[in-house]
Amino acid sequence: MWLTYLGVAGALVLIGLVCLNYVFPEFTAGWLLALRLKAGGFADKRISIPGFNIVYWEAGGGEPLVLVHGMGVDRGTMLDVAEKLKQNYRVILLDLPGFGDSDKPDNADYGIKAQVENLRQFIQALDLRRVHLAGHSMGGWISAGFAATHPDMVSTLWLIAAAGTSDLEDGIAMEAFRRGEYVLCCRAPSDLPGIMKLAMVKVPRLPHFLWEALGRRAAANYDLHKRIFKTIADDVAGYDLERRLPGIAAPTLLVWGDSDRLVPPSALQTFKRLIPGARAILMEQIGHVPQMEAVDRCANDYIAFRQSVPASAD
Repeated sequence: MWLTYLGVAGALVLIGLVCLNYVFPEFTAGWLLALRLKAGGFADKRISIPGFNIVYWEAGGGEPLVLVHGMGVDRGTMLDVAEKLKQNYRVILLDLPGFGDSDKPDNADYGIKAQVENLRQFIQALDLRRVHLAGHSMGGWISAGFAATHPDMVSTLWLIAAAGTSDLEDGIAMEAFRRGEYVLCCRAPSDLPGIMKLAMVKVPRLPHFLWEALGRRAAANYDLHKRIFKTIADDVAGYDLERRLPGIAAPTLLVWGDSDRLVPPSALQTFKRLIPGARAILMEQIGHVPQMEAVDRCANDYIAFRQSVPASAD
């Protein structure tokens, strides 16, 4: 008789797992993320700046390191490396206006200049005078623009596959944009694996519920993110980041993957040439998302960089 009960219990567990994976993907993904954040000591917070409520995660202690995500994604793309760095620093991962869980008003300006100002407002709202700043892709563009515009507020700068220079025109996303296509914007959940293949050399194996939950989240913002992509595509010429880069005073670490098809590795040399004293790392067999594809190396390289910066600059 007890074998019968075990069999029934096992069947119920199996049914439960199937439901969590296929029927309630967003609930399952949110529940597991909440567990991960709690286990990692991350607090889920929000703060208001003019025009927006900004949501962010925070963990660790010491000098603040603000991490800024890229186009079409959110703070979650910075979580893996933040988990490694929270032992050394106070890590702060925000969702930019227009992305993730932060506000997305239809009439807002989501251009690079506007996001630089939003970042300033966010940092000041946290009552921080000076921060270490890190940005990936579009977030690197915003972070570089911020460091050039507000050099007194940035102690060090970490740019990961940063967009914004004329090299971006040779990436597949901009080539597609000129044909009227938005290859980084997710129209339906099923588009997400293809977008990941464009961005990464080795796409991680994820359970169905996570692909579905992430895909639904991205697809819900398809129209807005198309508009934002068009805005920042126009900013390649309009914002003229290359003219601003020599004004960056903070010690700067540049990290790229040699197989990046979205922001070509030639951009690494452009940033290195234009930012005084910038240090460059090119990772082999890595695509556009080094902080997810090579988490340990990214974290270790950054810690080594910070340790090498003189105390007066850090």
